[in-house]
Amino acid sequence: MKRMMMGFVGLAAAAAFTAGTASSVQAAEPAATAICSAVADENRAVWAGPGTSGGTVGSVVANRTYDADCALVPGQSYTACGATTSQWAYVNYAGDEWGYVPSSCVTWAS
Repeated sequence: MKRMMMGFVGLAAAAAFTAGTASSVQAAEPAATAICSAVADENRAVWAGPGTSGGTVGSVVANRTYDADCALVPGQSYTACGATTSQWAYVNYAGDEWGYVPSSCVTWAS
């Protein structure tokens, strides 16, 4: 029984190490919890993260409706679309590609 317990402890440690190593190499994108519709207020860059440090990954087009996570994501303070905000909308800007737009640049349609 002791040997079996040590085996489980070893497996758990290996799994924890592997999981920790994998997460430090590539962070998983957050999953949208509930989907709403957001209309882009203007043509705007979509960012890799909730701030500008990760660079842009695409763009949204003014007056188009996009699927978006209903919950806003806190991030870097940013001035855009006539307001300053630190809340970002997580939007599906192309097919299954998701990224972040300042929340001041979208109007919620649902």
